[in-house]
Amino acid sequence: MRQIKQICKIIKQIKMGDVRAISLSSHITEVFQEFKPSGKSYILNGKNNAGYDYIIDRYKYSPTNSAILDSYYSYIYGRGLTANYTVNQANQMAIIQKLFSKDNVKKIVKDFSLFHEASFEIILGKTGNEIAQINHLPKNKVVPTEANEYGEISSYWYSYNWNDLRKYPAVEIPAFTQGTTEKKTIFVIKEYTIDDFYFARPSYYSGLNYAELEEQISVYCINHIKNGLSAGYIINVNEGITDDEVKDAFERNVIKKFTGSQNANKFILSFNSNKESATTLEAVQVADAHQQYQFLTEEARKQLLTAHKVVSGAILGIQTATGFSSNADEIETAFNETMLNVIKPLQDTLTDGFEYVLGQNNITLQLYFEPLRPKIIQAPVVKMASEKKKIEDYGSDIDLNVWELVDCIPVDYEKEDELDIEVLKLNNRYEFANVSTGVAKTKSKSEQDTDLYITRYRYSGNESPEREFCKKMMSAKKLYRKEDIESMSNQNVNPGFGMRPNPNEPYNIFLWKGGGLLSDEFPNGTCRHFWVREMYRKIGTGKNTAATPSTPAQVRKAGEIPPTNNPKVYIAPHDMK
Repeated sequence: MRQIKQICKIIKQIKMGDVRAISLSSHITEVFQEFKPSGKSYILNGKNNAGYDYIIDRYKYSPTNSAILDSYYSYIYGRGLTANYTVNQANQMAIIQKLFSKDNVKKIVKDFSLFHEASFEIILGKTGNEIAQINHLPKNKVVPTEANEYGEISSYWYSYNWNDLRKYPAVEIPAFTQGTTEKKTIFVIKEYTIDDFYFARPSYYSGLNYAELEEQISVYCINHIKNGLSAGYIINVNEGITDDEVKDAFERNVIKKFTGSQNANKFILSFNSNKESATTLEAVQVADAHQQYQFLTEEARKQLLTAHKVVSGAILGIQTATGFSSNADEIETAFNETMLNVIKPLQDTLTDGFEYVLGQNNITLQLYFEPLRPKIIQAPVVKMASEKKKIEDYGSDIDLNVWELVDCIPVDYEKEDELDIEVLKLNNRYEFANVSTGVAKTKSKSEQDTDLYITRYRYSGNESPEREFCKKMMSAKKLYRKEDIESMSNQNVNPGFGMRPNPNEPYNIFLWKGGGLLSDEFPNGTCRHFWVREMYRKIGTGKNTAATPSTPAQVRKAGEIPPTNNPKVYIAPHDMK
């Protein structure tokens, strides 16, 4: 009603005669423009640094855009910044954790996921040239000095608010280069983008129009409801005005007062020569408005997903039609592809920058972001079980480029639990996998495993086995998780050699190995095999253990002499009762 009164107030001052349609809003796409203020040596990202403001607003007000960016931030940061290091390098790791604190790294990653740029302040110690402190600086508050003739940026400028330089004057700070003696510098990490030198245009920039579209749709819809679901009005001005200048002035006044999505309407001006008729205001209804909104909303979301290179909306909680047979398959595949093609390159850009800065302190550790999901120990894919499943399928191999053998001893059944607890104490950041017996899952993580250590078992002993089971086990030359051995124990993998009185039923392979009954073919028993426990450490972690540097060959050679305190290690299968 207030709008109608304002329109009529304008109409009273003019006379009217033709019809004009007025769209009360228009859009000009914001574009990154390198702007150099007159008399200044720095370059802004648009006038008053508005390019950054545009990016921030699209993050704040577009639900799809903010959901994607928040997810990507979580994927990039993961569980935090870390490195592989030895005992001798522990001091370097302590310095890294002090300089790049969790709070600093989180803020830097947040900026980088949004702008594909990040900046931080570097402060050297009072004596010497080593870095003593690193502080995050919001990238939207940091701009570069104009490059010199060699294309080098020698300094950066910081202001808390580029829209109010009187209150927050810009301060020039030298750019960091390795070996600097400047006590305070700024370092900027940014991705290279074509046709942009001073600033990095985010890779998803092409989708920002659709982020703004989402924002405007939400504002429009709210106000559309408040305005009684009307699509707009026809304003009939019936005072016989024929002067075009007066009409133009009237049109400008209406546009000025009613432009923008908050009005959620479109006005049509009708100038009439009928002086007797009063000015009227007629609502125009749109029957299929909800369909238009739905189309625009879906289109905006689709284009934003494309701009961000989202493989599947399922990893963001957005359901989309796919060709996957199950949602779990879709999420797993989409997550892996996203980490490989989108997240890992961004992580590498950040860690490359961090490593360059740390070179000032002669730190040489290779940094990485620990992933949100613990890494699964890779092993050959096992064919699904059948009635004649081969024993070898339960075993797996270890990638010796990733894991190094640090302990190899015959299984001591009375110390197994104690050894497991000791391994878990070596790393307090372990996570158990959900493992069930009965099905081979050699690609899964074992309950005995930690992030840094894994435990596997090798079937060892007599190199010339006579029983079929032992022949297969020895020829397979595989390593087994304890869950794999338990799974074999639940399957009838060695019929005829079980415990009395049911020799054809499954038995405990871990305890009794190749079988327990004397047979007509082998009346004195032949199996002299045993399990060897092997512990592996992730290469480069450098954690101390009380491990014996034995090898499987050495253990096999010593296998003829059982430990006196545990005769069950080499328990004769025919002793089973």
